[in-house]
Amino acid sequence: MRILLSAIFFLLLTSSIFSQDKTDSIKQLEGIIIKAYDANTTQQKVPAAISIISKSALQSTSAYTLLPSFNNIAGVRMEERSPGSYRLSMRGSLLRSPFGVRNVKIYLNEFILTDAGGNTYLNLLDVSGIDNVELIKGPPGSIYGAGTGGAILFNPALEEKETDKNIQFAMSAGSFGTFNQNISYQHGSEKFKAKLVQSHFQSDGYRVNSSMRKDNLQYYFQYKGSSKASINGFLLLSDLKYKTPGGLNAAQYSSNPLQARPATATLLSAVDQQAGIFNKTGLLGLSSVYQFSKKWINSTSITTSLTGFKNPFITNYEKRNESNIGVRTKFVYENKAGMPLQWTSGLEMQYGNYKIDSSGNIKGISDGKSVVDQVKATQVFGFTQLNFSPLDFMRFQLGMSLNKFGNNLTRIKGSMLSGTNSLEFKPQLLPRIAFMIDPIPSVGFYLQLAKGYSSPTIAEIRPSAGGFYTDLQAEFGWNKEVGLKLNAFKNRVSWTINYFDFRLKDAIVRQVNSAGAEYFVNAGSTIQKGIESELHWMLLKSSSSKGFKKIVLSKSTTINNFKFDQYSIGVNNFSGKKLTGVPTEVIVFALDVDFSKNIYTKINFNYTGSIPLNDANTFTATRYRLMQMKLGWKKRFRKIDFDYFVLIDNLLNEKYSLGNDLNAFGSRFFNAAPTRNLHTGIVIEF
Repeated sequence: MRILLSAIFFLLLTSSIFSQDKTDSIKQLEGIIIKAYDANTTQQKVPAAISIISKSALQSTSAYTLLPSFNNIAGVRMEERSPGSYRLSMRGSLLRSPFGVRNVKIYLNEFILTDAGGNTYLNLLDVSGIDNVELIKGPPGSIYGAGTGGAILFNPALEEKETDKNIQFAMSAGSFGTFNQNISYQHGSEKFKAKLVQSHFQSDGYRVNSSMRKDNLQYYFQYKGSSKASINGFLLLSDLKYKTPGGLNAAQYSSNPLQARPATATLLSAVDQQAGIFNKTGLLGLSSVYQFSKKWINSTSITTSLTGFKNPFITNYEKRNESNIGVRTKFVYENKAGMPLQWTSGLEMQYGNYKIDSSGNIKGISDGKSVVDQVKATQVFGFTQLNFSPLDFMRFQLGMSLNKFGNNLTRIKGSMLSGTNSLEFKPQLLPRIAFMIDPIPSVGFYLQLAKGYSSPTIAEIRPSAGGFYTDLQAEFGWNKEVGLKLNAFKNRVSWTINYFDFRLKDAIVRQVNSAGAEYFVNAGSTIQKGIESELHWMLLKSSSSKGFKKIVLSKSTTINNFKFDQYSIGVNNFSGKKLTGVPTEVIVFALDVDFSKNIYTKINFNYTGSIPLNDANTFTATRYRLMQMKLGWKKRFRKIDFDYFVLIDNLLNEKYSLGNDLNAFGSRFFNAAPTRNLHTGIVIEF
């Protein structure tokens, strides 16, 4: 409390200093209108922990990956074991994710990216096709259905342009054989807009057996048939392949962090087994928006995808053919007269069909001894939410969703043919209540109470090594949260801080057996308490042609006190231990400076505290400090914009592991991250 009061006093004091500035030409920070919870207002007006990553923030930290921009956000952690092998967590949901994204619901506009089995191929998205990102932390509830980690809303980069045609070409290259290229073409009129994005990325990787190649084609369109009706479309075709070097133990990591996982007396090496991921996916989405009247509107979308997936691993070879379809529809009533009121209700349904083939791996080739399972997953939830403001300084959000999950598992080839096994979870009613009050202009306090629930994913019920784990229970819990949102200096400063207390029951945790195959268990209960703070301060904004044109300072702070409450496996009792994979604290500083002569720079500094690597907390990853610096030059010649940049990552040449293998057998936790590396590139737009 003393820290909080001191911070408020400091902001008010500096506000009085800045209020002496009489320069009218200084432009205020622009507030981004967010879509989270259908609020259609600024971030400061929504009673929830929501962070925004703008297009400029996405592109200023990397030309080809979301990782550094996501890691600038409090409460969010993105990891990469090797190029393309992403893992994302929000408020500690890494427990369930050996790689990929689980327990976080992801949408692209109104299209559903998270499949019916609970997985999201986040590594298929390309930075060049994204305009901004909204991150909702904690159980999202109501209009986003079940979940305990959060929700992410990607907004595609279909922009308003001065002309009807726009072409952008970008290319960059750098250390470890990295090369990135993309071309986008946008055209349109008042009624029709479309954008086509082609991108290619490749890298040799920092470690042995860590090369990557990705080719993407994305197409967006928007058609306004009338003032009442519009249609949106999205197409993604992606061909992704990357090799996986595997984890190292402490001695191997210390002696040669570049090596891939070596062979043992019983297992071949990652190189010998040609360990890697091959993913070919096509995703198509169509949505319509129709306004029945001034107060009623409907939005309906359909999303369908096909995926061919192969994963030769050290101990096995997995192949998957996946098909998914999802439908989402909602009706929105909005009355702005008198007491502002908005009522949103709708339904979301998903169905997934997965043919999973597991066999032995002989140097990158299946041994033919297949166990084949057919898994069908369904998710259905209805939702309703009421937003209303009885007084100008007071806002309520009341919502709930009724969720139903089910799976059918059938062994169609291999041992133990036993027909179809049904795994049904009881319908879950998930409420969310949020309240916000503005005691003085530009200062808001909010309270939030929400129930989270997450059933096991297909990859947890039926892991890659084979076998059905139908005893897994869904995890659930209540999240209590209080927060402060503040604007000062005529919107020069934006500061949010929140405290949450999440009690999770039947938490799902990854384990690895002696053969290196993963499986999952329910870990009893956890207590997850944390503080998240984000500060954005525009120190200077000037139209002067000399010196500095803009100076922006940002800071995010994450403090985690996550522990197992009641958790035992056999004779081992881990109650009271720190939660596996969660750093104790993360502090990020970012400085953006625009100079005269069209020169700009961005500096990022990230401090990450120690991380428990196993449930017993006997192994930890040491704290590390990362610095990234980008220096660029922008210039407009007639109607052509040029942007040339040089980016240095890991400037301090820190040795650290990113994407640790949690609870790894043989203590093979460590995946060495790249040392100091450099990238240079150019963006041309006309």
